[in-house]
Amino acid sequence: GRYEDALGVAERVVRMREGVLGAEHPDTASGLHNLVSLLEAMGRYEDALGVAERVVRMREGVLGAEHPDTAKGLNNLATLLQTMGRYEDA
Repeated sequence: GRYEDALGVAERVVRMREGVLGAEHPDTASGLHNLVSLLEAMGRYEDALGVAERVVRMREGVLGAEHPDTAKGLNNLATLLQTMGRYEDA
């Protein structure tokens, strides 16, 4: 696929959401989540990991630890860690 093109668009969406909605807004976190998926598909696991951790921190801070979106972020983080072979961290 055209991953580099998609990456540019995904990063633009995040910048726009941060600018309009704020860095901690749930829609900004959703844009970052999409960026994580793209980075993972590109094999850029370390980059994806940093963004995935940011998404979890954002969702915990804004939505709370028990919110379903926070749980989804934690699940995605665990799956990424498993993909990276970091089973004990997952």
